[in-house]
Amino acid sequence: MVVKAYLTLAIVMIFFVSASSTFGDVHCDARGGCYCNCSWANSDTCKVDDGSCCFACCCTNPPDPPNPPGPQKNYCPSSNDLTIAYNAGGMINIYNGGWSIYGGGAVATKAAFNLLGGSVEWDVDFSHAIPGVNGNIYTICPTGVGSGGFTQSNYCDGAQPAGSNWCVEVDWIESNGNCGGQTTLHDIPGPGNNGCTAWGCAASYYYNGQNSFQMKVTYDANGVWTTTRNGQVISPSSLNPTPSASDWATVKQQYSSHGAVIYSSQWTGWVPVESCGTSGNLHASSFAIKNLRITGSLVQGPEPTVCSS
Repeated sequence: MVVKAYLTLAIVMIFFVSASSTFGDVHCDARGGCYCNCSWANSDTCKVDDGSCCFACCCTNPPDPPNPPGPQKNYCPSSNDLTIAYNAGGMINIYNGGWSIYGGGAVATKAAFNLLGGSVEWDVDFSHAIPGVNGNIYTICPTGVGSGGFTQSNYCDGAQPAGSNWCVEVDWIESNGNCGGQTTLHDIPGPGNNGCTAWGCAASYYYNGQNSFQMKVTYDANGVWTTTRNGQVISPSSLNPTPSASDWATVKQQYSSHGAVIYSSQWTGWVPVESCGTSGNLHASSFAIKNLRITGSLVQGPEPTVCSS
């Protein structure tokens, strides 16, 4: 989600390297030594040696095979199944089936899910969001989520460089206030226009005054997903550039190996659909998610509440 803020995040990564033991990276002795999180490594991302220490570390030995999927269930998360990931002076409310964020902050599911062959649906209200402020809901694929559930120390996303706190990121929606939004895939580390990088394979749209709506994301068994927003179908062919088979294979690998944590935040620094505005008052902006329902299997963390019907 923090796509266009890549340069800023590169500076922040200096901190992540120095605190690598905190974030679960491992030390590698290859090519002078480095700390690496190898969750990005697979047969596709290891095709071209970029000369880095982490390439030598992560691509010499293939990553662990995916965990076998558990039984797929319908989950209706309660407030106890959700966590405040961080609070930047905002007012965050967690309730059964969702949350609201007023000001800066983030909420996440405690569990990580294999969504292959499953779906996620929810209602979202951006009517009180201010243009220039980014409100969102997306998935990341962190490692090291314990029995207590996801914490911000587990955080990773598609804006990080390879070998750092990088993971596949699927932005179901990033909203520019109450005006418009974007759906994006990031599965290739680093910036560039060579596919679904930190810059993303994206589709953007305007709300045209309808800023409260239902959304549903459906995945097939190969990681290919389709988003439906207020009746508008955002298919893989809607994304630009169009994801390739290797992009979907990377999504499949990380969803099955690590699972997908559902993450939702509100922040400023970059927004899609820039014609809606690029500067907004974060502290006066809010949005809400309700009626969250997840069909998938548990990969990491505590099992959430199963739907009663």
